[in-house]
Amino acid sequence: MKKEIRTIKTPVTVEKREDGTIKSIVGYPIVYNSDSEDMGFIERIAPGAATKALKKSDVRGLKNHDASLIFARTGVNLTLTEDKDGVRMEATPLDTFNFRETAKEVDLGLLDGQSFAFNILADEWKDLDKAKPQRTITEFEMIYDVGPVTYPAYPDTTVGLRTLEEAREAAKDIIPAQNETITIEIDEERFDFTGEARFDDAAEKIKSLRSDAKPTFPDSDNLDPDPTIITDEVVKDETLDKINAKIKEYEK
Repeated sequence: MKKEIRTIKTPVTVEKREDGTIKSIVGYPIVYNSDSEDMGFIERIAPGAATKALKKSDVRGLKNHDASLIFARTGVNLTLTEDKDGVRMEATPLDTFNFRETAKEVDLGLLDGQSFAFNILADEWKDLDKAKPQRTITEFEMIYDVGPVTYPAYPDTTVGLRTLEEAREAAKDIIPAQNETITIEIDEERFDFTGEARFDDAAEKIKSLRSDAKPTFPDSDNLDPDPTIITDEVVKDETLDKINAKIKEYEK
């Protein structure tokens, strides 16, 4: 997986001591169980998604993801703590220009959002046939950097959108087109099935009709009804094979 970047409008703040000196830069760059803005898909991060990644990641504190503007690093002055809400960042002061300037800009409200860079080990997609599919990140592989940003409203979704297309491609055999319908005719009755569960629904209907038609004393003139499959899918044999496979599942 390639590196992805997300930005959020959750505020980053400066905590001060009683004497007014900077104690730390704090915030939640990673938030759990919160729907993202519209990115061509809606994304949320599952609780615990960062647990393993935090143990192995050497995370930098960067302003605007700029490596030349580093103000913190894990093991030096950056602490990342996971809780039920997400991952909390705390960067304590260093005697560097970058830390002083970043803290000043956060304190003045010039940097009013947060961001983090990462790649993913595991995610889940649903509603792939809808206008706004939903992605849930279940486990990060690595977290590269966290920090305040100037423009929190502009996430980089290039990789995420590419991952969406890959998920759609992988699931294309179960995602119905808008006009895709399976029609079954049995004994002059017609049944139409649409949607993601159309194969299951068609198989269940055939099985129920066969069960109703099954004679008490079978003979050569009393056979299960033979369904006629009418579908606008390109390969009709594959459609029938899928339905038959579903019927076998129901009969187990």
